[in-house]
Amino acid sequence: MFMGEYRHMLDEKGRIAIPAKLRYSKVGETEYWVTTKGFDRCLFVYPLEEWKKIVKHINDRLSFTRKEDRSFLRMFVAPATEQAADKQGRIALPSSLRDYAGIKKDVVILGALNRIEIWSEENWNKYKEENEKSFDLIGEKIEDLNL
Repeated sequence: MFMGEYRHMLDEKGRIAIPAKLRYSKVGETEYWVTTKGFDRCLFVYPLEEWKKIVKHINDRLSFTRKEDRSFLRMFVAPATEQAADKQGRIALPSSLRDYAGIKKDVVILGALNRIEIWSEENWNKYKEENEKSFDLIGEKIEDLNL
């Protein structure tokens, strides 16, 4: 399970270090990640095994005959990239995904249970400001979660 908020910078090669607290491998093991477009102009980063579960679930539930399903698949699955983290725990963010998320240098990395989200610092600050105001109201609407 991933949680926490971390601030990092993209390096000159377009790489970002996954914070140590969000890594899941043991020393000497290779971590494989899948990065794709997320919602709200951020990137979703999944451990490979979690990505496989999500793709199976999507494949089982969506139909290629429905226009909305095809559109979602194209926007979510097509831009996905799989890669191994290097020895410093870094992954490269393709320029097309960086452009989508508005990522230039400063990023915010969020743990979001089964995935990591990567935001441009600017987009995250704007999103946070807009949504903190309604946090209590949203909590009331999801009261059936029995938190």
